[in-house]
Amino acid sequence: MNSLTEEQAFEAFLRTESAIKDILYMYYTCVDYSGLFDDFGTEWEEFDPLEYIDFNHDSLGGYSLDIKLLNEGSAIKLACKILQTWGQGNIHSDYMQSVRDLVKSERIDHMPELKTFIKLALHSYPEGNEKSVDIYQKYIVGYFHELTKNAKFTT
Repeated sequence: MNSLTEEQAFEAFLRTESAIKDILYMYYTCVDYSGLFDDFGTEWEEFDPLEYIDFNHDSLGGYSLDIKLLNEGSAIKLACKILQTWGQGNIHSDYMQSVRDLVKSERIDHMPELKTFIKLALHSYPEGNEKSVDIYQKYIVGYFHELTKNAKFTT
């Protein structure tokens, strides 16, 4: 049973659609950097990845969006924030503690590879940064590859 009113579901849809736009811009920025970023100014920070990491279709009250992109993009944003935080020397911040708590919970278990990567990045910047190349290739380059795989170009 879904407890969202039609208006609440539509508002959730609009917020989620905006989060997807932020994720696509973040992916674009990663492509521009040729990898996960670890500096500032990479997207508008309008969505909270902790809210969307385990988002599902039930959360939208019947509306349909790319939930896989939303979940994976949230994990990628967390990974970028971790790498960024290492650079700032603030890896023990309250926000990073909330990411550690997330990893300990079951909320990210549906993405085991990304969960393992986030744990690694939290533990060690050099190891996380090295592994980020593979994550970038699989999740960001792979996303755009799949997106264009069936596209038909006309001249």
